Amino acid sequence: MVTVPLVNLVRGPIVESSHRGVVALVDVKGNVVAKLGLPAGKTYIRSSAKPIQVLPLLILGAAEKYNLTDRELALMCASHNGEEIHVETARGILEKVGLTEMDLECGTHLPYDKESARKLMARGEEISPLYSNCSGKHAGMLLLCQHMGWPTKGYVKAEHPLQQLMHETIAEIAEMNREEVDIGIDGCGVVVFGLPVEKMAFLFARLANPESLPSSYQEAALRVTQAMENEPYMVAGRGRLCTELMQATSGKLVGKGGAEGVYCIGLHGRDQGLAVKIEDGNSRGLGTIIYHILDALEVLTEEEKEELKRYRLPVIKNRRGDEVGNLRTCFDFKKVVREMPQWTRN
Repeated sequence: MVTVPLVNLVRGPIVESSHRGVVALVDVKGNVVAKLGLPAGKTYIRSSAKPIQVLPLLILGAAEKYNLTDRELALMCASHNGEEIHVETARGILEKVGLTEMDLECGTHLPYDKESARKLMARGEEISPLYSNCSGKHAGMLLLCQHMGWPTKGYVKAEHPLQQLMHETIAEIAEMNREEVDIGIDGCGVVVFGLPVEKMAFLFARLANPESLPSSYQEAALRVTQAMENEPYMVAGRGRLCTELMQATSGKLVGKGGAEGVYCIGLHGRDQGLAVKIEDGNSRGLGTIIYHILDALEVLTEEEKEELKRYRLPVIKNRRGDEVGNLRTCFDFKKVVREMPQWTRN
């Protein structure tokens, strides 16, 4: 990956830190409409893959069989905060197939949400895998295993039929040979997929505009994106970009972040998807990068920009609460789109 500066941390008169990365805006035919850096390089899509990974569950009839709600489907796409609503929804998914938190193989950690973490520690409770930010995805995977009669033990392993299916799904929608999609191990122990950043944007362009997908995926993609947009709080939670972005834009887009500075967006009705990767893996600038790109593309109304204004020029505070700096993008995406040579779009 050849990267360019995307966002700077400015403290006083000095640019103190700079985060480099790549950006790809791609249409449903796979054409690169605009780019920063060279997004043909590979990286892992991490948790941005979750909405794609839910599609087989719908196609194979598990969602219908177990009467899954939008809230439950949205949680399966989530990297959630570990708030009570997230934990109880994950537990409810498992109960539908006669499983418990002990069947989850995602590991555990304190809730991302500080208030939820404080309450948990004050109660002296053991931290169960339900608090993992990936417990919804894992609960959905277990549900599909039960539905298909596959073993629930070891469902995270690359050789398991569930993970083989996930690998095939990513490759098919990205229009890549399966051998071209690399695999690694994610933070939650499950298989993670490596592909070019521009292919990540392509995945989300198709997800948000399902008429571009093979017919077998179209209804499932529509259901997944509707679930995420109807229940954005389940996708992340309090104070999180995914939730606030979909709440503010109400049906214009579907967005999902991933670890190590990855963020993907599908734009409904525009036949386009966007993917960002921060080279050093630090995600603190993602919100302002996404805000400025969506503003440049004239996706956001004035009212929506007001709702998302904290991402326009995010403030950096010290431990006393003083404002000491801010994050600023260092690109003009309107200019990038305008100057993109037509021949490079194919």
